[in-house]
Amino acid sequence: MQAPIFIFSLPRSGSTLLQRVLMSHDDVCSVAEPWLLLPQIYTLKETGTLSEYSSLTTHLAIQDFINNLPNKDQDYNASLKTFILDLYAKQCQNNERYFLDKTPRYYLIIDDIVNLFPEAKFIFLFRNPIHAYASAITTWGNNRFNKLRSSYDDIVLGTKLLSEGYTKHQDKSIAVNYESFVTNFETELKRITAYLDLDLNHSILNNFSEQNTKGSLGDPTGVTKYTTISNKSIDAWKQVFNSSIRKKYALWLLKEISAKDLETQGYNKDNIIEEIKRLNSKNNHLILKDSIDYFSNFLTRTFKLNLVFSSKFSWIKKKYLS
Repeated sequence: MQAPIFIFSLPRSGSTLLQRVLMSHDDVCSVAEPWLLLPQIYTLKETGTLSEYSSLTTHLAIQDFINNLPNKDQDYNASLKTFILDLYAKQCQNNERYFLDKTPRYYLIIDDIVNLFPEAKFIFLFRNPIHAYASAITTWGNNRFNKLRSSYDDIVLGTKLLSEGYTKHQDKSIAVNYESFVTNFETELKRITAYLDLDLNHSILNNFSEQNTKGSLGDPTGVTKYTTISNKSIDAWKQVFNSSIRKKYALWLLKEISAKDLETQGYNKDNIIEEIKRLNSKNNHLILKDSIDYFSNFLTRTFKLNLVFSSKFSWIKKKYLS
């Protein structure tokens, strides 16, 4: 393996589609969503994690350990890099040049990844955040808001951090807009393969639907649904924000995102606002459910109720987390 490729994007932004297209090339290997670097990088952060063994104490202890290394952070980062690259290389069983790591929440650690792997390739994949949120609602929420409590951070914080990351590292990366990728596929693919120094051949254009991302995470619908590149998904969001309360929620969500961050990604905030206002809002039969979902999400996020009532977190009830 020559180097890793990292895709930085919001969830539901077409990263699985781009991943499968690039996997069609003989020189690119990947698996669904590795998530390898998040726990490794967060070990070095004071905030962001809680655990029964005390994440903060772990952070302090590891910092003490690092400070006693001959070259301190340099030694630790070099060993961490070797560890991760070795795992990536083991996935490349056909001696591919690149391992592609597609983990949406890597937007949280863009600077750390770029500093750790300066020789890597970085693809910033942007999508209109309102469209991405609509896709999350239909994919994970069954067209309801009640299961999307983490998506606020993905859309608002994720958009901000992606824009900041691209602005800082655009000299060594490439930006791709999902809308352009599905509308002008061959043109965009030529740009991407040129950046990666890969030959553009017919297999990469035609065989992406045959790629197996080998994992349980990622896009649960697109992996099996899409066998050709289509721009039909661009307008799908209009069928989600199709009531008065949903339009208000979309406008409120957009208010949380700065015009500058949207402009960095190629979008105009005023144009998006006008698009939302023009939507048909006569489909109001879900107003009661949407109101309940919105209030439920507010309470859950405010009081962390997902940790109290979820069976997946029942282990914490008798634990002291720190």
